[in-house]
Amino acid sequence: MGGGVVVIGPAAAEEVGEALAVWQHSHMIRRNGRPLSRAHVRSAYARMAAPGAMLLLAREEGRREDGGPGIIGTVLGVQGLADDGAGPPQPGLLHLSLLSVAPDRWGQRVGRRLIERVVAEGRERGFTEAQLWTHADNLRANRLYRVLGFRRTGRVKIDDWGELLVHYRRTLGEA
Repeated sequence: MGGGVVVIGPAAAEEVGEALAVWQHSHMIRRNGRPLSRAHVRSAYARMAAPGAMLLLAREEGRREDGGPGIIGTVLGVQGLADDGAGPPQPGLLHLSLLSVAPDRWGQRVGRRLIERVVAEGRERGFTEAQLWTHADNLRANRLYRVLGFRRTGRVKIDDWGELLVHYRRTLGEA
């Protein structure tokens, strides 16, 4: 599936709703149909739409019914904060989240291209390190992060669903 040209670039304000829908759908499929809570979805939307957020989208030409480009992936980069987001800004730290790819495009390097682009954008903006959390059982995501130079820090936590998250970090020098 998918054969159109894929372009990675910044989101426009009017695309946040569509980006959120792609993120929700991807998560629901990965979680075997278990929907996300309304509070979690509202939080994701607020983070995607926040001023200063670096929301990047993968768009595929010809994806929409009208032949226009449709969103097939998302990633968000924001200023990292100390104390797992509860503290002040941590200079030089880019926090990555909300990586998602439309399920019919899994395994086609869309996620890789999104991460490579957000890392490059972060480097250009003066960030020196990047971090992220991901589900320990999301083998596809864990493999992707390792291939792209992220390393587990040994930190773990349990998310709102009682699932294990693992922490990754990498410098933003050359990949």
